[in-house]
Amino acid sequence: MLMEWLEPAIEKRTWEVLEICEDENKELISIFTQKINELKNKMPASISKELNELEEIFIQKNLVVRTAYRIGFEDGVKVITNK
Repeated sequence: MLMEWLEPAIEKRTWEVLEICEDENKELISIFTQKINELKNKMPASISKELNELEEIFIQKNLVVRTAYRIGFEDGVKVITNK
């Protein structure tokens, strides 16, 4: 019941944490995007799809931050409620 009540705040905070992590990695994201675009310009169009998929994988990996935050939060609640 407690987790259901906290769910909107947890969801909001996970997106805030994701944004913070993206800001901290802005330079790496920029370099990666630049390199992908350079490759797209040098490679035949047939390989463009694969490069787009790599770029999407790189971006999606950041969503792991949301999972990690939730796990950490739930672990914290368990520690507090088990005292």
